[in-house]
Amino acid sequence: MRLLLWISIFLAAIWSGYWYIGQSAFERGAEAFFQQAQSQGLVAQNNGLSIHGYPNRFDLTVTEPKIGDPRRGLEWSGPFIQILTLSYTPWHVIAAFPPTQVVTTPLEDITMTSDKLQASVVVSPNPDLPLDRTAFVGSNLAFASTRNWSVTAEEIRFATRADPSIANAHDIGLEVKSLTPDPTIAALMPDLPATIALIRLDALASLSAPIDRHSGDTRPTLTALSIKEGIFNWGALSVFAKGDLDVVSGYPAGRITIRIEGWRNLVTLAVAVGAVQPDVSPTVERMLETMATSAGNPEVFELPLIFANGRMSLGPLPLGPAPRLN
Repeated sequence: MRLLLWISIFLAAIWSGYWYIGQSAFERGAEAFFQQAQSQGLVAQNNGLSIHGYPNRFDLTVTEPKIGDPRRGLEWSGPFIQILTLSYTPWHVIAAFPPTQVVTTPLEDITMTSDKLQASVVVSPNPDLPLDRTAFVGSNLAFASTRNWSVTAEEIRFATRADPSIANAHDIGLEVKSLTPDPTIAALMPDLPATIALIRLDALASLSAPIDRHSGDTRPTLTALSIKEGIFNWGALSVFAKGDLDVVSGYPAGRITIRIEGWRNLVTLAVAVGAVQPDVSPTVERMLETMATSAGNPEVFELPLIFANGRMSLGPLPLGPAPRLN
């Protein structure tokens, strides 16, 4: 019994030493992050760092963090953020966000509130620390802008996972439930309910380099995007998308097949958000009706969303410049 007691004391001492060494390394890493960001010209401030969780956890709390890029006019701030990990699996990190946080952009400030907002990152435990998977979960979120718009969502889930069958590729999943757009938009859509029931995306993203500890030097960029399934359900308006895109000189190239049920609501929505001018909407509606009728169902049409040469079009209808992806 005495031998077992001494062995237990010895093992406890070794584990305590490991925890305190790990605590110091974790704290130094957090301080180095802020210092390195500042040396790169970024805003990186806090009002204190503390680590708790002995003996099985490293729980880092950063008080009043502020992270931003003054060149782009972007900034995030909150009363705190917590970075949590088990001391025996330091390659799995969880971030817990505060119930209120603010994102500043050149155009507006957006205040976000939530009941729960967490993210996790898991890397493979090898010297390069390649990204294995991520997850982001939020419930009862609300976004309010200084430009007088607001959006709420019952639940948002986002996740990625490395695809072992393809080099530098990650599966991407997004699901948004019960999204309520700004009341001014909803008021312009009297034929649709106040809440968008579901937004879902299942895709595969291919990158130019792995996401690992060398990413600051290799700077991975998107090279291809395969949309396996895209769903948007808002009452009678349902949109389904599927297709493949390559990235050429920073712009998407390829096509995505779009199937729209209740498409007349889409024209109304496009006018409401300013994508289509009111005086042009009758022409757009007649054109879409002709396309739908020629396909056999005047209330449903299927067209390719085409990206080429830095431009995009919905079938024969030009939509303007394509978004730059990297």
